[in-house]
Amino acid sequence: MNTTHEQALARYHTAYDNVIYTYIRHQVIADTIGADADFARHADDTAVVDFMNTLIDVCLECCGSDRHSGAHIRLARLASWSKLSQATINTVYQYLLIFQQAGINAAEDFESIAKSLARVYAGQMEISMSAAHANGVHSWQGRTAYQLLVAAEYLVKSAELLLDRHDEDAYLREKLMHGLNRITGALYEGVRYAEKPSLFDFSRTYFPRETDV
Repeated sequence: MNTTHEQALARYHTAYDNVIYTYIRHQVIADTIGADADFARHADDTAVVDFMNTLIDVCLECCGSDRHSGAHIRLARLASWSKLSQATINTVYQYLLIFQQAGINAAEDFESIAKSLARVYAGQMEISMSAAHANGVHSWQGRTAYQLLVAAEYLVKSAELLLDRHDEDAYLREKLMHGLNRITGALYEGVRYAEKPSLFDFSRTYFPRETDV
């Protein structure tokens, strides 16, 4: 083991609190199975074990282990997929702070990503349903609203990929491009049919280029 990892392990074992760790596991089971679940029976469930093992990885990341860089993103993803409660996420965050060393932001980023992704997942379904209803409106306003809502779907998906640190750059670019195309479609509707087409004329809008860096 390298020195950094050895030091992180030593810090982890010094700060480890089995009472809080067990309480978090109970909260995860209660959120995913039910408040009246048999905690002992479900302690070895795959989803629970995966979350708790990843929690340990983030604790080591907070302790300075370079082997566990980015573990907080995986934990946030698991928290969102498992639909953990805000209370559980808050408890995990406070637990991570016990381990976190100066200059490391894994605990704060875990909390922000987990809470943001939870709302992103919920919002995607709501936006999709709203777009489906707007598609039935027989007017240029309805068509414009539909295009904007579909654009929102693509843009929210893009935000999810960025928060999730998705490795497929082409997939992210595809979603961004589809979102921009839908916005353009909405503006065309406004330019063609609105009483004040100028409200929808953004032809002078500048998009940043690589050369702007």
